[in-house]
Amino acid sequence: MKKRRTLVISFLLVAALTLGIGYAALSDVLDIQGTAEISAGIAEEAFNQDVYFSKAEPGAGATASINPDNNDKATFTATGFSQVGDKVTVTYTIKNDSEHYAANVTPKLLQNSNEDYFTITSDWASAMQTIAAGGEKTITITVELVKLPTASEGLTTASFNIELTAVTAE
Repeated sequence: MKKRRTLVISFLLVAALTLGIGYAALSDVLDIQGTAEISAGIAEEAFNQDVYFSKAEPGAGATASINPDNNDKATFTATGFSQVGDKVTVTYTIKNDSEHYAANVTPKLLQNSNEDYFTITSDWASAMQTIAAGGEKTITITVELVKLPTASEGLTTASFNIELTAVTAE
């Protein structure tokens, strides 16, 4: 009787193993788990290259340029001021070449080298603007003469620079 019980138990174990192995052989399930990491700094830097000054349109009495080595920087020169209140404008087009992401863009005035005589303003007022993926917006910069130089001061000049900061819009 004991032999028979051992034989039945052995048979059931072999049958269970055979069924388990057969099921595993016939099942085709692949489970892959893992993680991926990306540096936000690298991603932002790559994205920021998609947002840039694409065109400079100087008004009368101005010259404007975009830095050829770093097109998120632009400069302009304003001349021809003769009385307080005279203004010169420059319009830049800012392009977002990203195919997938809108950009929150903030222009930043880096330099007004002669604030005693000139003020600089923009229609963005240095506030953030959102540019849709593949879109563009213009920004107009205005330089105004606020004080006339005296004869002893001679010709007064100033230089101006602006730079873009762009991050992906959420």
